[in-house]
Amino acid sequence: MQAVWRGVISLGIIDIPVVLYKATETESGLVLHQVHAEDGSRVRHKLWCEEEDREIEYQEVAKCYQHPDGRRVVLSDKELATLPPPDKGRISVLASVDDGSIDPMVLGQAYHVGGADPVTDRFYVLLRDTLRESGRVAVTKVALGARESLAVLRAHDDLLVLQAMSWPEEVRRPTGIAPESDIAVRPQELKMAMHLMDILSEGFVLEELHDDYRQVLQQVVADRLEEMAPPHHADDTDLMALLQSSLEAARSGRADAAPARKTAARKTASAAKRATVRKEPATGAAAAQKTTAKTTAKNTATKTTATKKTTPRRAS
Repeated sequence: MQAVWRGVISLGIIDIPVVLYKATETESGLVLHQVHAEDGSRVRHKLWCEEEDREIEYQEVAKCYQHPDGRRVVLSDKELATLPPPDKGRISVLASVDDGSIDPMVLGQAYHVGGADPVTDRFYVLLRDTLRESGRVAVTKVALGARESLAVLRAHDDLLVLQAMSWPEEVRRPTGIAPESDIAVRPQELKMAMHLMDILSEGFVLEELHDDYRQVLQQVVADRLEEMAPPHHADDTDLMALLQSSLEAARSGRADAAPARKTAARKTASAAKRATVRKEPATGAAAAQKTTAKTTAKNTATKTTATKKTTPRRAS
């Protein structure tokens, strides 16, 4: 079960961490999308400005109130910021009233209230048992969306249940829609009607009722799915085939790269050979010039040494 809200129940100075889960489903169980009937592609809704006849960005959208006489009040973000912010993340207990004093007409979506912290579960159980033993429900205020609303908190089996509740000014007064008050029903008619209700109620079990629309829709979708081939997903066999193909491609890539590597090796060897040729000893005239230069230098060094040896020492 997916959580839709997290916060605390504020009971005086006590805060009880809780998590809310939707207690009922309002959809048929199958999510239907709007698509193009010809090709089945998704249909998107655009933000279209009627005055300028063009698409606008979300950042250009503002909130507006239109009076019945046609006047429009466009509210700026600054004006909206002056509104009292909702107390998000908190279910504030305002009071407790008798369970029968709440008109079911004002009740809306119900939520299972689960504990969020084992350390404070004792306070959760205390609030639940207090409401059960007293036969009362707690009237609370909570922000489940952009604004705050009323809600009732009651004990249901071993859980607390929170049920959204309309504000008193949101309840419409049924003026002028009831039958005429001068119509009288005879006692015999009332007795027979009650007997008919008893007969209709024999063997009635609420849990055995089902949404026929939902079941038929699911069957229609299931029948159509049987006519369609499921999308192909890779299994173990496909994975092995993909690995084999990848291996062959890798081998082919190496085979194609081998001639290039051999050519590069030949080029490298050729360059090295040319460098070696440059370093080999010179021949011919160049060699003779080098030999003559070395011999001259050697003879010069020998004469210098002999001169130093024959020079007499100066008498002291």
